[in-house]
Amino acid sequence: MEKNNRHPLNGRRAFLNNVTKIAGASMIMAVPGIGLAESLQPVKRRFTVGQVIDTILKEIPGAPFAKTVDQLRSGSLEQEVTGIVTTMFPTVEVIEKTAKAGANFIIAHETPFYNNEDQIDWLMQDDAYRYKAALLDKHKIAIWRFHDYWHAHKPDGIIMGNLIKLGWENHYNADNPRIITLAQPMPLQAIVALTKEKLGIPSVRVVGNLNQNCRTVYLAFGYMDSKRQIAAIQEYKPDLILSGETREWETVERVRDGLRMGQKTNLLVLSHAVSEEAGMEYAAKWLQPKVPGTRVSHIATGNPFQFV
Repeated sequence: MEKNNRHPLNGRRAFLNNVTKIAGASMIMAVPGIGLAESLQPVKRRFTVGQVIDTILKEIPGAPFAKTVDQLRSGSLEQEVTGIVTTMFPTVEVIEKTAKAGANFIIAHETPFYNNEDQIDWLMQDDAYRYKAALLDKHKIAIWRFHDYWHAHKPDGIIMGNLIKLGWENHYNADNPRIITLAQPMPLQAIVALTKEKLGIPSVRVVGNLNQNCRTVYLAFGYMDSKRQIAAIQEYKPDLILSGETREWETVERVRDGLRMGQKTNLLVLSHAVSEEAGMEYAAKWLQPKVPGTRVSHIATGNPFQFV
């Protein structure tokens, strides 16, 4: 027998369903700033390189700076971002992995072109420079340095990234960010083991006594001028300088002579790239919520050295 779709009950159900849909749509449209089209579709926003940079600079005290190495080194400010990669050094390998991941914007802490100012006039005939420049052009990848601004962030992004990795973030002192005081003294040997494990470093260099207990640590990740490190020894008398790299005829020899005199400052040299990598990994996590809908990931540069 044919079903009667005109039954009063069926009509009532249909009427109530329609009323519910209309009421629901009305309620959504009544929410300030939300239209019906927006409520029915996921919001997708695309950023340009320039917009991402502007978003970052809003978080940096005093930005933009009159003079900084943090410049766009490839690509254009107007290009649409398909994905962002943070890294320490934008090596050929990192560029290849970025392209494979479908990203086209690298935010790098250090120089892509082998000198701090990224001057290229003297590199125009260099095979590595030409290869890297052609690779960037082929994949339409933009590179922006995030060095001075990341260090100027409160807290310093590189310092905080490392402290989080080491489990020392609670020791951060905003009044004196370069010095931390551990809750309990640790033998230098234990600090060596901790940095190797947490920062993924196969080998480090030490000037000092591995059995000495250390409580005050001066943070000198990356490269720091030796005059600043030696001045810090004199002013703070830290138990340990945790260094990325330093010239071997400067801080190294000052620490060695100081130890011979009976001073207690030791030196732990991690190597430049690995001493700041955690800070750029932290940058990816810090940036992600600021660019919703755009994937931000970290590709580690890794240690360039083999230890044989």
